[in-house]
Amino acid sequence: MPVPGAALPDWPEDLLPPPFAGDSGSDAPQSPGLLGLLASLVRDPQPGRDLVVVLDGVGADLLAEHRGLTPVLRRLAGSTSRIRTVAPTTTATAMVSLLTGEPPLAHGVLGYTTRDPDRDEPLNQIQGGPAVVPEEWMPVPTLLEEHPRRAIQVGPAKHAGSHLSRVAFRGWEFRGHGRHDAVDTSLAALRAAGPEGLVHLHVDQVDHTGHRHGVDSDAWRTALADADSLLGALLRRAPTGTRVHVTADHGMVDTSPQHLVDLADHPRLQSLASVVAGEARALALTAVDAPGAVAQLRSGLQELLGERALVLTRDQVLRIGMLGPIGASVPERVSGRVPDVLVLARGRWSVDDYSRRPARTRAMIGVHGSLTSAEAWVPLVRVDA
Repeated sequence: MPVPGAALPDWPEDLLPPPFAGDSGSDAPQSPGLLGLLASLVRDPQPGRDLVVVLDGVGADLLAEHRGLTPVLRRLAGSTSRIRTVAPTTTATAMVSLLTGEPPLAHGVLGYTTRDPDRDEPLNQIQGGPAVVPEEWMPVPTLLEEHPRRAIQVGPAKHAGSHLSRVAFRGWEFRGHGRHDAVDTSLAALRAAGPEGLVHLHVDQVDHTGHRHGVDSDAWRTALADADSLLGALLRRAPTGTRVHVTADHGMVDTSPQHLVDLADHPRLQSLASVVAGEARALALTAVDAPGAVAQLRSGLQELLGERALVLTRDQVLRIGMLGPIGASVPERVSGRVPDVLVLARGRWSVDDYSRRPARTRAMIGVHGSLTSAEAWVPLVRVDA
């Protein structure tokens, strides 16, 4: 429901336009390029094998800044373009969009955590919860359910049967790898899938390292170089003629304790939010059920944050192409998941209520979720092995 003062905001120059804002006269595409990547391989497959590699957290800006560490990807610069990912710029939302070909507003995975309206609490979109059936939480058919093709998902063994796997990878066979055998497992999957098969490999170590150490760290640079080496091994050893598509789900920026706003330090504002979902770069807040609470929460956050973040109401989020095409209807099952207020952090800032988060969340250095260039542009490499 629209709230008072829901006029479209002045858009800050340091944030990219909403990903679906292209039909409003902005420079944004009609829809993020990530949506069409897998869809084209499944809806209209060409003869031969396809391997899709997602380098978790390796945004296009980060890759361009670290070409010296990535000789394989540097050699493929002529086959590399930049595409937009969806919003929020986070793994769960991006992966479900990639694997369904649908915008977040259609599939309903709206962040790292998303409000579960049936329980009025945040639901982790990677891990799920004991009372939530993944197939019911996200019932939109995946691309592979609608267009069957022999397809194998390769990922860390711990992901077998996870909430996100059951949400996004329906129609895929799963093969888990250990710490050092991702290449061998992927090559075995390519052989098993056959000459017309499709294999998806999710490489997550760069993202994990970035969260812990930041992108401006030797540990992150080592993880990026290792990912490039892994890609090189795949290109050398994959069956001749395999089409290889390399992309990412989002990028990343570094924050610091000096760039952190904790709503727990502002009890009046904190008391206006009944559910805190999303993440520190894209904070999704549901207001308490009280007259004027949404307007008070919005205005209070605007006053507190100033130029450190962009504060959007639910009505604005839906009207500007943030989660789906402008004018798209909101599915009934998704409506209660859309936040009353969405906070998009700017610069290096993070905004959260850390009293309602696991302790490790506050310690993260590398973060993502907002619409800076570093978070929202991802690479797309297409090459034949």
